Amino acid sequence: MAAVTLKSVSKSYGLAKVVHGIEFAIEDGEFVVLVGPSGCGKSTLLRMIAGLEPITSGEVVIDGQIVNDIPPKYRDIAMVFQSYALYPHMTVAGNMGFALKLAGLPKAEAATRILKAAEILGLGDLLDRYPRQLSGGQRQRVAMGRAIVRDPSVFLFDEPLSNLDAALRMQMRVEIAELHQRLGTTMIYVTHDQTEAMTLADRIVVLNRGCVEQVATPIELYTRPANLFVARFIGSPPLNLAEADIAAITADSPRSTEIVLKDGTKLTVDCGYERLSVGQTVQLGIRPEALLPADDGPIAGRVQIVEPLGGLTLLHVRLDGGDTFIVQLTGAAGWRLGSPIRLKAETSGVHLFDSAGQRIPQLPDDVALLARRVGAVS
Repeated sequence: MAAVTLKSVSKSYGLAKVVHGIEFAIEDGEFVVLVGPSGCGKSTLLRMIAGLEPITSGEVVIDGQIVNDIPPKYRDIAMVFQSYALYPHMTVAGNMGFALKLAGLPKAEAATRILKAAEILGLGDLLDRYPRQLSGGQRQRVAMGRAIVRDPSVFLFDEPLSNLDAALRMQMRVEIAELHQRLGTTMIYVTHDQTEAMTLADRIVVLNRGCVEQVATPIELYTRPANLFVARFIGSPPLNLAEADIAAITADSPRSTEIVLKDGTKLTVDCGYERLSVGQTVQLGIRPEALLPADDGPIAGRVQIVEPLGGLTLLHVRLDGGDTFIVQLTGAAGWRLGSPIRLKAETSGVHLFDSAGQRIPQLPDDVALLARRVGAVS
């Protein structure tokens, strides 16, 4: 196992800079996921860690050693790609042991490693089969087994589940999580799928346009997004957003803040925010599960779309002021299209962002107030 540190890592193709001075550290044995939209630089960053892509500037440090000029095969890493890249003329055992054969490992030791990896991945009965005889999930397990037998210090995964259907992706997420628990090896995983990121990671690195937006645990990203990009990217359904103005702040304490939406709807947020002033325009964000139907709720609108999802129901509500909010309810809701609805919101799911899109922090001594609700101003 090994720690991995990136120090001001940048990448340019000619005059086009695609990765901008990225810095973060991955602890020994940690599972870190790089997530972001297509083209944000996450796969390029992973390839630079692997040595498959040269670094324009900065340093990549693996296990205390700067590896910028060290070829990939000497970095003690193993990579699992989006495509399985299996040799069609080799059996499962042959594919898993090919790198060991090239390394000159004795046959007995190679066989032991192959059998151990096959046992971990449930491939023991498939060692004599060829790739054409395997399902997509089985092929991906073979690709992971090929990495495991090398016993690397760091595993790198480049969107390994993107070719699988939804059910297989869910199954493979569980298997990868169990694999990390069993091996305890440092893992760096690239995906554009936030569900994979949230369920697998010890920490997540959110990338956007070649820059790091935030590095945090999954729950921290969800409950304390650093900015609007992270708030909108993390969470499904996405965060509801509406422009609002700060109407009043209590004189004795900034704990109670009156907010006015553009349609005139007034809300009182009973938790403390720093850097607020009366008249300031902010972006109000509310998580879909924090919105609750209530006869006396201050937010009024009509149901536009109903999405029954089994254990959950999503309501798309057109507010009187023109904005559309998504409401996530537990169970099967009885709402019909066009039905009027009034909503209130749990304060724990409310976020405020300034004009630059940065999160407005809450006062530390107001954490206990996060369970209180947003209500109508009398």
